Amino acid sequence: MEDDTLTMQDVKHNGHEELTLLELVLQLHGEFRRSLEPIRVTPLQAGVILFLRRHTDTKLTDAAASLGVRLPTLSEVVKDLVRKRWVTKRRSVEDRRAVCLSLSRRGEALARRIKDRVRDVRSDLRPRKEQLS
Repeated sequence: MEDDTLTMQDVKHNGHEELTLLELVLQLHGEFRRSLEPIRVTPLQAGVILFLRRHTDTKLTDAAASLGVRLPTLSEVVKDLVRKRWVTKRRSVEDRRAVCLSLSRRGEALARRIKDRVRDVRSDLRPRKEQLS
């Protein structure tokens, strides 16, 4: 049975040297950034918005842990998203110290636009045709 797993040896840069995993990640990040530029959203903001779309009323600390970012970093991103009226913050009913996050109506609409924009980004990390020539 043939294995379809992509290895670093399968990925060539300009037809010669192998790309490192870091180079592939940076390429993918660049593609995400470019796909999101027209709607003025960063990849981290998009990630938070898509996470909140799937996890309604989540605590700020839980979101930071799930997304693998430090709490101060997420707090700054959320502050910007609240200012743009894409996300709402409120105190938890169970624990008044905790802050819960949800998407606003604008945020829900933006989440749909983000999904449309990033759908075409290469998720399989395969090289573009121009990289092979």
